[in-house]
Amino acid sequence: MNQTRNEIVVIGGGAVGVACALWLRRDGHQVVILEPEDIAGQCSYGNASTLAEYACTPIANPSIWANLPGLLFSQDSPFVVRWSRLPQLLPWLLRFMGQCTASRAKTNAERLARLLRQTYSGFEPLLAAAPEARALIRNNGCLYAYTTAQGLRGAQADIALRRTLGVEQEVLDAAGIEALEPAMAGKSVGGVLFPRSCHLRDTQGFLQALAAPMVADGSLRRGRALRLRSASDGVHIDCEDGSTLSADRVVLAAGAWSAQLAATLGERIPLDTERGYHVEFELGRELLTRPTCPVENAFYMTPLANGRLRAAGTVELATLRDPLNPARIRYIEERVRKVLNIDAPVSHRWIGMRPTLPDCVPVIGPSARDPRVIHAFGHQHLGITLAGATGEIVAACVRGQAPDWLGDYSAARFH
Repeated sequence: MNQTRNEIVVIGGGAVGVACALWLRRDGHQVVILEPEDIAGQCSYGNASTLAEYACTPIANPSIWANLPGLLFSQDSPFVVRWSRLPQLLPWLLRFMGQCTASRAKTNAERLARLLRQTYSGFEPLLAAAPEARALIRNNGCLYAYTTAQGLRGAQADIALRRTLGVEQEVLDAAGIEALEPAMAGKSVGGVLFPRSCHLRDTQGFLQALAAPMVADGSLRRGRALRLRSASDGVHIDCEDGSTLSADRVVLAAGAWSAQLAATLGERIPLDTERGYHVEFELGRELLTRPTCPVENAFYMTPLANGRLRAAGTVELATLRDPLNPARIRYIEERVRKVLNIDAPVSHRWIGMRPTLPDCVPVIGPSARDPRVIHAFGHQHLGITLAGATGEIVAACVRGQAPDWLGDYSAARFH
């Protein structure tokens, strides 16, 4: 068996793993990223390309109860369940529904907001060393557009909550939406602009530009971790190819696969998968200037480089092994065409596995089984947004300077 020794191994080369590795390198540590595919080749590849520093409202909230029949039983819904998988999903679903109370939703919103305040401070030091990544950022804000008066009325509680949590937002009428995005003329009754938000012209390109120094000096190790083992001389990572990596510390940032690896240490964490989809259109022009979300449809339409438009979002509860669901692709495609009046063919279809905890708050901090393993996963829809903040916190943990509030994000909250 081939065994190599490292100071810190970060398992996962998505947005969170890359940011953790770069923050640790800034502190002078020798760091290896262990990733079976390309940097940002999985869930971080196909997201809505938005740094959503405003997105503190958890999916688990009291409105779920009122909308439950339509959400669960209609395939023409932004939230669907693959019912053949219900036996596997039921434990997670019960925990999720338990979080859909006013008090728990408020607590979880406050916890998300605390992390979201570090969105830009978490990225800034990394961008200072990566001008190619910075060049891919567009600072045009993000737009929520409500297509019905009922939807806008129902949003008032979320608008008020964000206001109490200090989120910068501007409430707009239909004319205000149209002035910002003429393509939305006649398609909205009003909405909200989040002026501090920004988007990426190429999400994978952005993360690969950040990680380029690590790739260049051989700090990216191709491989799939199968199990973790605690030993007197460190933490051992057994890989699919039969090799073993040994490390003084391990950062577990493997997204939807993280709970499986934590379980090999004997730690049970109720992480499951929200399957998100995107479709892309090659328009050859910029139809929108910022991410625009027709909120009732639950996806973002984001302008990307070279005249591409990506529509990404919705939620499907299923397993990691289930194939792409064509009905989810049709759901997005049909609604984008209706909202924007486009007839260009779909140029790309994609499915990604969002790692989500029942309370929609990530797990960050040392493992209860072995504090040399630091958790950094479960960011659901906010992986790219919270990557820099998570890396900053993980580096503080390694320095022995973890913030006193970090216990709120421990996996121990589920036990």
